[in-house]
Amino acid sequence: MGSISYSNKLVIVASLFIATGCESTFDTGTSGSVNLPKANSALSELVQDTSCTASFQCKVLEVGQRACGGPSRYVVYSNLNTEQETAELLAQQITEQETRQNQASGASDCSPVLPVQALCIDKQCQAFEIK
Repeated sequence: MGSISYSNKLVIVASLFIATGCESTFDTGTSGSVNLPKANSALSELVQDTSCTASFQCKVLEVGQRACGGPSRYVVYSNLNTEQETAELLAQQITEQETRQNQASGASDCSPVLPVQALCIDKQCQAFEIK
């Protein structure tokens, strides 16, 4: 999928959800918004298998956007079992939607979210806060 445009990637992700029986995270309106609970649930389901054989398979995604800056959370996953491009696309959709909501409401929790590092321990990708 090297040279696929962003809009084609959205179609592919939407098709994946339809093909697997999951509801699409996309709003049918023209606002470009996504349903955050569904998108977060889809991302959680996508990255749930964190099994690994080496730490290089463990990845960290920044997800969401706080109004005061920085991600809302970090998600650790294994690229051994997760389609990295799909996970990144879902994280991007969530981040864009949270950014729109922050701009509309102006309110957000600004408590710090510490960055994490992912390591393969006991054959599972695990998160460790970077202090």
